[in-house]
Amino acid sequence: MTEWPNLYFIGGMRCGSTTLYLLLSQHPEIFMSSVKEPMFWSAENLRREGQDADAAFSGKYITEHAFLSLFSEAGEARWRGEASHYLYHGNVAGLLRNEVPEARIIVSLRNPTDRIFSEYLYWSRSKSFKGTFPDFLSQHGVKWSLDCGIYEAPTGSRLPKGLQAEKISTWFDTFGSKRVHVVFFEDLEEKPVTVAQDIYRWLEVDGAFTPQIVHTQKGGVPVKGGLMRVLNFPKRRIKRFVPRLIREKIRARIYDKILERPVLDPNMRAMLDAYYAEDVARLSQMTGRDLSHWSSWAG
Repeated sequence: MTEWPNLYFIGGMRCGSTTLYLLLSQHPEIFMSSVKEPMFWSAENLRREGQDADAAFSGKYITEHAFLSLFSEAGEARWRGEASHYLYHGNVAGLLRNEVPEARIIVSLRNPTDRIFSEYLYWSRSKSFKGTFPDFLSQHGVKWSLDCGIYEAPTGSRLPKGLQAEKISTWFDTFGSKRVHVVFFEDLEEKPVTVAQDIYRWLEVDGAFTPQIVHTQKGGVPVKGGLMRVLNFPKRRIKRFVPRLIREKIRARIYDKILERPVLDPNMRAMLDAYYAEDVARLSQMTGRDLSHWSSWAG
């Protein structure tokens, strides 16, 4: 019988996923895949539906043999985990429940307006997108105006990623609330040790273990474009001999020096807050967390 990983950190994007991944991977009773986001189960779901997984996912670890090889050194670790953005692949929940019924699920959530602005800054910094934030919103058929708000947001666009209650409800329904642990990005920024130790206790491992803290969520754009090119040039070489935790510490310090964070226009914020308001209210009810401070909208 295949021994699948039993711990899945499913996202979301720009919600502190790398920081959380590092907090998990440091615990001696938790083995996290050295490759972040292998996306195996999303590819496997497509295969079982008779679709071409290779066309949708180009990673090295989307086959069963390659995926399981990531855990060959897990030893006696109680939890064997991976971190992929399965939050946005709802069909994966049922597949995972059938194959790994004892699995535990971790999800990180963030103010959705801040999340999409951070995603814009990320793609701008990596040079994958050139344009303004309004241009970024308008991708993939999104229709909006400051007067009328957002009135069309196709499923394939960036905006629906922020409908987090809609996304996690599938995982709650499939695994039950006791097997899904919710982390809020603001807590991760303010009290990362507490967040980590809450997860450890939930996983029934040593909750007194204190990890090293690295805040990797650096949203912003470089003060000078050339600095990012210099920073990215040696990345592949450095990966060969510098442990990930040290690499992330170095990167976080450099980003603190070279990145500046633009301020989101208040009118744009109000429009986005209005778009997400209903889902945020639902998320607050689902998690028992007061999220009223997430909104600047008084509609």
